[in-house]
Amino acid sequence: MRTALHTVTTPFYWLADIPKRATIWSEESLVSRRTLLEQNAAQRIELLILKAKLQKLAGMAAENVRLRELLNSSTVLDSSVLVAELISISSDPRSHKIVLNKGSRDGVYIGQAVLDSEGLMGQIIDVGPNISRALLISDSSHAVPVQVNRNGVRSVAVGTGLLHELELRHVATTTDIKVGDLLVSSGLGERFPVGYPVADVTEVAIDPGQPFASVKAMPRAQLNRSRHVLLVFPQERATPAANVTELDSGDG
Repeated sequence: MRTALHTVTTPFYWLADIPKRATIWSEESLVSRRTLLEQNAAQRIELLILKAKLQKLAGMAAENVRLRELLNSSTVLDSSVLVAELISISSDPRSHKIVLNKGSRDGVYIGQAVLDSEGLMGQIIDVGPNISRALLISDSSHAVPVQVNRNGVRSVAVGTGLLHELELRHVATTTDIKVGDLLVSSGLGERFPVGYPVADVTEVAIDPGQPFASVKAMPRAQLNRSRHVLLVFPQERATPAANVTELDSGDG
């Protein structure tokens, strides 16, 4: 009889326990959903932070590559060099000037050549105790004496106000110059030492009715990208030993 009664009453116990089990199940489900949502939000935040760190590491890696290229390029200079960092640029689009974090206390002087890892960028035009201002070769008021590396033909490369273009003035139509020629500093005027890469000739247009050819060139230096630059001290100029690295052309 007891066994029979248990068999008969078991479904009633099960039915009576349904509300309690439903409550427990709903509480567990709600807690699990809330936990999953919180964990998901935390993981999204962590992923965002990791992505930001990854971008910073990628930027640092690219900067290390640029610095390595800059230092490697300095080994070909028979001069002392000082590495400077660009801290500001001119807000006037017609003026191509930059501000560097080195000044007279570091031995920087007016007229000093400024290079990046690819070529000549410009020259120092103003010096303060801790900062200096440089004029880029692309500025419309800047001119640099150059010569064709292939044959030594001399000319003057003038800025056009465009970062990607220089113009050669007073080039005779019979001059041996062609697209692809490398232009280097000629040293005339004693402002820039001889042999610094300046630009590559991109266009030579000859009009039979004009006495001079129209010659355009693209600067070698990355005028709108370089963050670190080299300030060059010729060997004959005294420089502060504490801040300047001596580099000979034969050193590795």
